[in-house]
Amino acid sequence: MITRFTILALALAMSSQADTLRLRNGSTVNGSFLGGTADDIRFSVNDEVRHYARAGVAEITFGSIDAPSAGPEAPRIDVGPDIVGAPFLRGSSGYIPLEREIGMMSRGGGMYGMGATVYRIQGPRSPVRVRQGDRLVFVVRLNPGGDPRQFQLYSLVSRMGYRQTQPTMGGTPPGLPVTINEVGNSVYEITPARALYPGEYAVSPMNSNESYCFGVDY
Repeated sequence: MITRFTILALALAMSSQADTLRLRNGSTVNGSFLGGTADDIRFSVNDEVRHYARAGVAEITFGSIDAPSAGPEAPRIDVGPDIVGAPFLRGSSGYIPLEREIGMMSRGGGMYGMGATVYRIQGPRSPVRVRQGDRLVFVVRLNPGGDPRQFQLYSLVSRMGYRQTQPTMGGTPPGLPVTINEVGNSVYEITPARALYPGEYAVSPMNSNESYCFGVDY
């Protein structure tokens, strides 16, 4: 079983605007997400670093992730995330890791008809949340010669305890339009070509079942 938040230890300090940690007991904590591991989430509250058991965390909602507006200076050169091949969400003061899951292919009849194929991800909702008004920019660092066009943005439908892609009659599920810009040496920005509606989404390479998930709230 793939453990959620495995990649969270790689996060940098987040925005100075408040992030929200919602615990499974119903309580919430406002502060700044600092990172974590598969078992432990670090959160800064009033300049105090607190630790929360991963099993007790329901979700993390990040504050505004809009990057500061650029002045009329030379174009920024981005060295990219530390991890090669994994897309991150750009925050105002660092990279926000997405929820990493493995999509499982399901094929058959049912409501979609014989031969329809979907890819399913465990859990109806990603714990990584952004707001509809946020400007979403994903950053990925590739090995030299890597093709950023392999990364596709997919809309997911929540049902019966999991998320899934739109059904397709074989082949790759339909992706959402994105724009891609190189901002460093083998570092690329991937930006949705239009605003995303509230719902569940995943960025995934076409040659892999790895899915980097997030959700958009109102």
